[in-house]
Amino acid sequence: MADSQEAGSSFVSSAEALTTMVKAHRIRPEHTKSLPTFYRNLEEGLDIKRASESFYSTLPGTGPSSGSVDFCSGDVMGMGRSAEHRAEFLAELERHPEFALGTTSSRLMDGNYPYIVEAESEIAAFHGYEAGLIVGSGFEANLAIWGTIPKQGDVIVYDSLVHASTHDGMRQALATDRVSFPHSDVDAFRDTLRDILATRPLVRQGKRTVLVAVESIYSMDGDLCPLQELVEAAREVFQDIEGGVQFVVDEAHSIGFIGPDGKGLVCELGLEEDIAVVMHSFGKAIGAAGAIILGNKSIRDTVINFSRAVMFSTAPTFTFIAAIRSGYKVLGTKDKDRLHIQDMSRLFFELVTSHPLWPSARSKGILRIPLADGWEDRMVHTHLLAISTRPKSFWWMYCHLLSASYRTFPVTYPVVQPGQGRLRVIIHAYNTEEQVRGFVDAIYVWVQEMMDIEAGTAAEPVTKAAKEVYDWMRTQQLNGLGMV
Repeated sequence: MADSQEAGSSFVSSAEALTTMVKAHRIRPEHTKSLPTFYRNLEEGLDIKRASESFYSTLPGTGPSSGSVDFCSGDVMGMGRSAEHRAEFLAELERHPEFALGTTSSRLMDGNYPYIVEAESEIAAFHGYEAGLIVGSGFEANLAIWGTIPKQGDVIVYDSLVHASTHDGMRQALATDRVSFPHSDVDAFRDTLRDILATRPLVRQGKRTVLVAVESIYSMDGDLCPLQELVEAAREVFQDIEGGVQFVVDEAHSIGFIGPDGKGLVCELGLEEDIAVVMHSFGKAIGAAGAIILGNKSIRDTVINFSRAVMFSTAPTFTFIAAIRSGYKVLGTKDKDRLHIQDMSRLFFELVTSHPLWPSARSKGILRIPLADGWEDRMVHTHLLAISTRPKSFWWMYCHLLSASYRTFPVTYPVVQPGQGRLRVIIHAYNTEEQVRGFVDAIYVWVQEMMDIEAGTAAEPVTKAAKEVYDWMRTQQLNGLGMV
């Protein structure tokens, strides 16, 4: 029998991504035992993830024609679906009709070509840097940066919420001395630098360097880095040691959204001379793929000479670079879209915090939105938001919003710590005021359901959408997602 018939619910039957995810968590011990040793060992490892509800699977894509509202994709500026970007990309191909489809080898062999060199120079100049190196992804860029630039005796200081790619890169660094500071806590950062200055003689003597890892916009909660204040704190503590502290800024979520022509936070603050390395990735606001490492020529040469991933990887193709280059040509025309995202983000916070249920929902822990506190005083409202609730009702909230045709992304362990799951929400240039208002209304319909359950006035001990999902799961002999 088809899922739609078994479910008895148009919501569940049409939620292909949800049903795919739930089915992927099915544990089949008898099947696993019957496998050859090699595959049995692999499946036993995967079953551990299935049992802990942390198994990932590739999910069916959901495009604009699905009828649901996109509050989860990374296409912040709409460039990935933009007719303007597509036209510029095709025009770029027409301007170079003899382009090669492949590159055949690495940048250090014959995989280098004038077009990629021109693109790197243009992008570097656009962001105010001397040189740039394009790589396959932001993750690869952070591995290359942290695996090559820190040297023995250097000290890495990092914000406690930097991205997983930065952590993986730091683990490869020659600088084995790594110190974290509490998230965006400038005073704690200053104290950390003072401690390093007092306890690391080579740093104090100016023979080694402190490298600082931060992000312009943090990917989980969407908060903005206090970059100006961190730079000033470093100047204060290291005032007698020129260049003793160098910053590396991951701008994956700020490019296209912040700064003049979408150049990013570093350019918005005019800190190009103070930040040694900047990483911009292109899979979000640029509507392409890949990333660029920006710095001076010494930074570029260091990565090329010491990053094995760069040395031994085939160079990016012409079409790969053309998508990036055409995205940059369109980026400067998006000022209205950048303002629109800000307006929609402000509207979201205004609607959420002015709702009559907000005080009680927040105090009871039914609804948590970290950036809601003090939102009126912030000059910049980012496109990234996090919404969370109590651990047991996390999936109930996700299912409810999905049933109301609002797509968010559930972030769970191991991306965040157990019990700290949240829905990641992204506001796009193409999201309308009506959609934002409807989204907030849907959130509070769910909040009211939760309050009715707690008051004992609800007909069921679980919210309506979650019950539909659980009923379907029982027909499939599945469990999980906080099933009751």
